[in-house]
Amino acid sequence: MKNVMGMIAAAFVLSLSAGVYAADMGASGSAPGGAAAAAKDASSAQTVSGEVLRIEGENYVVKDAMGKEVKLHVSPETKKDGDIKVGDKIEAQADATGHALSIKAAKAAK
Repeated sequence: MKNVMGMIAAAFVLSLSAGVYAADMGASGSAPGGAAAAAKDASSAQTVSGEVLRIEGENYVVKDAMGKEVKLHVSPETKKDGDIKVGDKIEAQADATGHALSIKAAKAAK
């Protein structure tokens, strides 16, 4: 009986991993990391708003509204609106890896 239960559990775990891989392949059937992954990254962009605490090369450290420090990677591919410097309030769109897709000065509150 223990062998049967062990085999059922193993089959269940394997079926879960196959489902995860199939979902990662996306509708196009391409391997992970292709156009489907790029589209997934674009749709999972998040907004980061806060004050720039420091700039370390291509990394901007931003203090968000919750007081948490968030590191954003700002590369030449990042769409920049104006010259951002330490102390500026910013709004950025970032992907799941922390790469800033766009960054701009935040609008002043009225």
